Parts: sequence; C-alpha cells; structure tokens
Amino acid sequence: MIPVEVAGVIGVSATGNDRQTDSNGNPTGYLKSFYSSVGVGVTQVTAPGGDSVFGRTPEAVNGRVLSTYPPDKPCARRVTEPSSDPIEPTVVYCYLQGTSMAAPHVAGVAALIVSMFGKMSPGRVKAYLGQTADSQPCPGTLPPTYESSFGVGTQSGTFATCQGGSGNNSWYGSGQVDALTAVTHSPGN
Repeated sequence: MIPVEVAGVIGVSATGNDRQTDSNGNPTGYLKSFYSSVGVGVTQVTAPGGDSVFGRTPEAVNGRVLSTYPPDKPCARRVTEPSSDPIEPTVVYCYLQGTSMAAPHVAGVAALIVSMFGKMSPGRVKAYLGQTADSQPCPGTLPPTYESSFGVGTQSGTFATCQGGSGNNSWYGSGQVDALTAVTHSPGN
C-alpha cells in the first residue's frame, strides 16, 4: 500500500534550491530533489526539502534546509545559538535534507488553513492546499547527470520522467505550497 492510499494522507515531494527552467531558459520553479519519490496520483504538493547534489547555490551553499535539532544528537552540519533558557542554554540547528523537511512545511500550511477557516475534513484541507499551491510545470531541461543519479525517485532505480501539465504532474502534484495564498484564499474559490 502506498501511504497516499490511506484516507487523509497528503503525498509530498521535495524540492531543492536549484531553479528549473523551461525550454527557453525561463525559471519555472525549483527542481525536484534527487531523493524524492514521484508518481501520478502519488504527489499532491511539493515543498522545500533540500538537495545536496543538485540544489547547491550561492543562497544554499550546502543545498540543505536548516532545521531545529536535539542538542544531544550528533550533527556534522551543526549551527548553535545561545538561549536565555537556563534548561536549554544553547539552541541547536542542523542542515538536513529529505521529505522529512518538506512534509512539515505542508503540515504547517495545513495548520494555518485550519486556524484561519476552522475545523474541516482532511479532504477539504487537501483541496485548499492544492488550490492555493504555486503551480509548477515539468522541467524543460535537466542538469547534466540528473537522470542517471540514484535512479531518481523510483524504487526500481530507473529514471521516471515528469508526466502531466503545470496544474498537476507526477513530480510536483498541484505545485509548491504557498502559506500566504492559503490563508488569504476565499473559501469556495
């Protein structure tokens, strides 16, 4: 069973920080992370998850997402900051990547939707997320070696091309979650 086959589950893919372009070289969104699973009907939305292979840019030198982290666990890419809390005098962050970074973005936007519009069914929250996402088309071109890296996004290890249009496709679903549009969205639109 695929998790999105379970009622109330939203399929999330991850993007890195590398801009993808159309066939004319115009930016159209962020490229799917090399590790992110894909599939028609499997991916409902996408969110930033980091990409240490294809997502390294001047803005994200290691391609990862800076996340809160337990102070007692090892982290090779650790960032610390002093805190005024005597119980936890140091706040720890770690640069990480994964759909485990992307899914909390989506969960946070889902929580904002419920806080703004009140209690609703999981299906309705999912619809809001999809209706307010920034649509992202399949990439027109891919970086060199992208197709041969890690069997990008499939269990079989074979490359899965992006299928579908800009409104819904196998890599990005309805698009990248957009918190501002989600909370300013008019119900019923």
